[in-house]
Amino acid sequence: MIPELQLYQFAFYAMTVATLCFLVWVARMPAGKRRYYLPVPILCGTLALANFGMSIELFRITTAGGDPIPMTRYADYVIATPIMVFIAGLIAGATRRQLAVATVLSVAWVGSSAVRYLVDPPLNTVAGIVTIVSLVGIVVLMIWPLTKRSGKQSGERVLLYGKLRNLLLLLWVFYLVMGFVSRQGLGLLDAFSGIFVAAYLDILARIGFGVLVLRATDATDQVIAGLRSTDSGDDGSDGVTLERSDESAVDPAD
Repeated sequence: MIPELQLYQFAFYAMTVATLCFLVWVARMPAGKRRYYLPVPILCGTLALANFGMSIELFRITTAGGDPIPMTRYADYVIATPIMVFIAGLIAGATRRQLAVATVLSVAWVGSSAVRYLVDPPLNTVAGIVTIVSLVGIVVLMIWPLTKRSGKQSGERVLLYGKLRNLLLLLWVFYLVMGFVSRQGLGLLDAFSGIFVAAYLDILARIGFGVLVLRATDATDQVIAGLRSTDSGDDGSDGVTLERSDESAVDPAD
């Protein structure tokens, strides 16, 4: 069986290659738009660094029950999760307030998940409550208010937001399941199985998210145009949207 630390090394190599591939992809974009696509390789780069840190046992703690917790993974999540949620919100045409709430909830969810391992009772219970509340809050936000906002955008943006939303929601469901069955939870998975499945989910989600965003240039071009309009002060709305008329809108449930 492959040693635990070697699995992290393999994941590091895979995400390093993915980061370089996405950088090349972004470099082939029009010069004025490249900076808007940089979060995609950053998402893969932070995961590569996290796996490198786990491979050398950087910031690794041990719970009272003797289970190892790699805190570099949570450092990656606290950066990557808000970025992915923010990008999805931009595609949906979320208002600045909705984007701020989504970002805060993302940080609160990941941060409180990590804090649970660092504090003693009853503070770990409080952190667990914050984890549940923030996760429920962000799921509700993405399923209802942001989906409703996306319905006011063009068909390309409706479809892209639906794909990104579904990818993130499925990923979070799998994370919850993994948390219950892992060795830190019910102990139904051994170290190899837990690390392999977690690494697979992370890699698949980051690459899938990046490919969806970079391929949907019709949708992202509209978002970039809206951001440029907002930056120049031409748009007086409270959102970062580029809305079309009702005739061009698509039902977000499609």
